[in-house]
Amino acid sequence: MEYYIYVTNKCNLNCSYCSVMLENNSRHLPDKLEYKLEDLRNFVDAIQNIHPHDTARIYFFGGEPTLDFDTIASIMLSFKDVVAYKVEFILHTNGLLLDSIPENILECIDIIFLSINYEKIYIDGKISDYFIKLIHNLSKIKSKKQIPFIGRLTISEGASIYSECALVGDFFDYVYWQLDNQKNLKDVIIYKQQYEREISLLFNYWFKFFKEGVILRYIPFLSIVQHLLYEFPIPQHFYCGYGDDMIYVQTDGSCYACCDEVDSKQHFIGDIYNGVEFKNMEISNSICKNCDDLILCGGRCGRMHKDFEPERIKHFCEMNKFTFRLVKNHLSEIIDKINHFPQYKDVFNDAMMDYTELLP
Repeated sequence: MEYYIYVTNKCNLNCSYCSVMLENNSRHLPDKLEYKLEDLRNFVDAIQNIHPHDTARIYFFGGEPTLDFDTIASIMLSFKDVVAYKVEFILHTNGLLLDSIPENILECIDIIFLSINYEKIYIDGKISDYFIKLIHNLSKIKSKKQIPFIGRLTISEGASIYSECALVGDFFDYVYWQLDNQKNLKDVIIYKQQYEREISLLFNYWFKFFKEGVILRYIPFLSIVQHLLYEFPIPQHFYCGYGDDMIYVQTDGSCYACCDEVDSKQHFIGDIYNGVEFKNMEISNSICKNCDDLILCGGRCGRMHKDFEPERIKHFCEMNKFTFRLVKNHLSEIIDKINHFPQYKDVFNDAMMDYTELLP
């Protein structure tokens, strides 16, 4: 089970595409935790007892969680004596304050997600101080602990998935990207066309390395290959975890199935005091239930099926189906390579993929 704990609703960046911060501000949610950590622990204990999950993944989320290291440390301490289930701590950060992370926190962190703001990577065509700072902080952490870093990108209308992945892939253990999940874009047709052009370039770049024996850990490509190579059951729940094994816990103790649309309470599922309830959130209640590519995408994003018009959902589907075709067109070559080098199979079964939504 995944628990995204809002450590704070403050942030030290102002990303124009961040719907999470815009909605949190509009609701005037508390900056700091207003509940007792004993109540959070009791809530997690109860959920773990109800749902058959051996591990509780605690994501430090926000806002920017590294603005409040004291709260992170206190949350960690409150789970120190757990014996009924395993606890993993995952930090979801913009990376700017990683150079000041306390040692006692770092030693307990299992994975770091670093969200990269594409708007700040370049200034006048040159690599910015912002990006240099991120790489410096990443390197500093790696020198202390060999912890997996997942670089996370949001591909909005102003982003270039090809140039960004090609750049950040050299510094991160894994790269994951998500499509812009806003309800409305300035021009969704141009956005879709640009994405398809660039994802073609990116896949060719990935495939070129693959043929030479180097597998770039671009999680969406790895996941597609994995689901084409091996037998998977038809999913009953969304791969992103929506409505099944993902809970966002806000600073006031309210709980949501997604971090978007918090202001409308569209995805409100309860609170840490009274428990949560997932209602009508299965793939069988979505338009994806009879899709031929359901095993590949797992319904993509559960939230979009509640919030978006069918035409908007269609654009997401077409963009991912385009990517599926790219991989399928090269699948025989991929299989041949894997047959010659069986160790490649381990890469396509990497458990780190499960910490993401798999598909953008």
